[in-house]
Amino acid sequence: MTEIEGKVAKIIDVYTIIINKGSEHGVEEDMRFVIYEPGEDVKDPDTKKSLGNFEYVKAKVKVTYVREKFATAETYETYTFSLSNIAAILTEKSKRRELPLEEETREQLQEKRVSSVKIGDLVRHILD
Repeated sequence: MTEIEGKVAKIIDVYTIIINKGSEHGVEEDMRFVIYEPGEDVKDPDTKKSLGNFEYVKAKVKVTYVREKFATAETYETYTFSLSNIAAILTEKSKRRELPLEEETREQLQEKRVSSVKIGDLVRHILD
């Protein structure tokens, strides 16, 4: 199967987008896509050769409706909170450990925040 790449054509609501690829491009119901922003080239620290471009993943969506030239897709990832989880978050008893980074690296990371999903964002079929 060939990789299907397209763009966000329209945002319907906080869960639903339309992508500019449809059945004529091979899109089928239940296909999953990633919405992403291209990042910088990643180099091997030993060989200095390119390993490819990093991609900032904004969201993952699943196709729910297909037309000839476009498809509707919705978010499918979920999360749940229990009362104990909320209490832990509020009291910070459960928190991921951060990497011990130099201040300069930490500042560079803050400059590279991933933006929100917008019309024109790139989408690519996730090959299962």
